[in-house]
Parts: sequence; C-alpha cells; structure tokens
Amino acid sequence: MTSPPDEGSTLERRLAALEETVARLSALLEPSLSVSKLAAPIASVALKDSSQHQFSSKFFALLDLGESLLKYGAALGLADAVAAGRMSAESVALLFRAPPSLGKLAELLRTQLDDTSSAGWTIDRLREAFRRPARRPTPNETARYLFEEFLNVRNTVRGHGSQQPEGYYEGLYLKHHLTVHDCIKACKFIELPLVSIHAVDNVDAQHEYRAAMLLGITPESILLRSPTRVSVGDTCVWDHGSRLLPLIDLVSFRYCPVCSLEHVFFAEQITADRIYFHSYTGNHRFDVPRAAH
Repeated sequence: MTSPPDEGSTLERRLAALEETVARLSALLEPSLSVSKLAAPIASVALKDSSQHQFSSKFFALLDLGESLLKYGAALGLADAVAAGRMSAESVALLFRAPPSLGKLAELLRTQLDDTSSAGWTIDRLREAFRRPARRPTPNETARYLFEEFLNVRNTVRGHGSQQPEGYYEGLYLKHHLTVHDCIKACKFIELPLVSIHAVDNVDAQHEYRAAMLLGITPESILLRSPTRVSVGDTCVWDHGSRLLPLIDLVSFRYCPVCSLEHVFFAEQITADRIYFHSYTGNHRFDVPRAAH
C-alpha cells in the first residue's frame, strides 16, 4: 500500500511551480529598463535584451549588460585614479597590454574602491553603488552579486564549447534577469552622462566645449564650460555642472568602420602602437594606431 502524499511537500511543490510561472511571466511582460537616463555604454546594451525573442539570445544579452556594467565601472575607477594622480595613464595602458579578463577588471575596480586615500566625485559615486556606508566600507549586495555570482555564471556559460538546450538558458535568464536589472538601478554612476568633445574655445578663463551628450541612445549637442582641460575627440564623464573626467580611451565614442555609425567602444587591448576597441553594439571590433588616436 502506498502512503498518501505528504501535504507539506505537495504545497511546497505547488509554490515552487507558481514562483516559476510568475518569474516566466515577469520576464515576458516586465517593461524594459528606461534607457533614456543611462549613459550610452549601458543604454545601448540594455536595449538588446528587450529586442530578443529566444531565451538563449535574451540570456546572452543579459550577460553583455552585466559585463558592460563591470567594464564601465572599472574604466571610471581607473580614469579617476589617473585624474587624481594615483596612477599614470601609461601605467593604466600597461594593464591592457594583454587583454584583461572581466575578472581582472573587476579586481582593478575593487582595488580602487578599497583605496581609502582616494576621494572625489567619481570614486564617491562608485562607492555609493558598490559599498555599504560605514566607517570601513564593505561590499554591498550589488558588489557581491556582480563580483562573485555573476562572474561565476558568466565564466561558466561563456566557457561552454557548444550551445546548450534552450531550456538551460531559460532557467538561467529567469533566475538572473531581475537581479541584473536591480544592479543597473542601484548603480547611479551610470546616470552621469558621457560627453564627446567636438570643439574647444576659451571663455572667461574657462574652457568652453561643444560636445555630444551621450545619455540614452541618441546623442544631443550641448555647450558646456569647465576648468578641466581636455582635447577634441576625448570622451569624458560629465557631472551636469563644470566637472569633467577624461576616460583616457578606456571608453570612447567613435566612428565604426564596420557599420559606418558612431557609437561607444570599450578598449580591449592597448599595445605600444595600437588600441583595440570593442563595442557591444553589434559586437563590432576595430583598431587604430595609438599615436594617431
């Protein structure tokens, strides 16, 4: 004689099935992130998820979003170190002599966050995103997820030599997409716009710049003044006021010879004579002579 099913275990299975159904519906019905207030390197990648229909494609778009968030945070941390004199631009370039892994970039970002001698408007924004407010700041849930769980999942999936069944990616997407989106919302530093400098003039002992503001997916022409001296063609973070942080080619708004459009690129490798760029927009790559960049 078979024993009657345990009511507690039956209820748990039903709850688990219900939670799975709710997660699946949320993935299909939840509105996409509002990209109009996100810096272009994140905004352009955030749109890829909502444009996909298969869970495998949606999951890999989600990986791109998490990767771009970590790379962008690392670029801001390193650029801040150069601007503050904690590192030189050449020492940063040496870190890219061989293409750094995503784990290495996360480690570089963690090093900048843990350097208690550093302070400033950019590094403070990064700490607000990745550290708990305390006398000795410790990693918060956003940092723990991105630097540990997300990296592990990303490395495991990217390391597969063959495509997995669609159900495999569906499970991963349903498990991670809300958490990655929560990380995006928690990282307020990505709401600081990028600007690409087009022209420079001197006005009232300050530099006046004509620039393209790169917030969302559509560049907007603006005029701004700043005591910070930058060059035509530089890509900088802007605080909506007078402060600029040059990103020293780690993140750069450029013409793409692959698609004949302008969009944002991350530096993948910096050798003695060339810079190799990658964009998550179309997964395009190209390189330029370093001396003429």
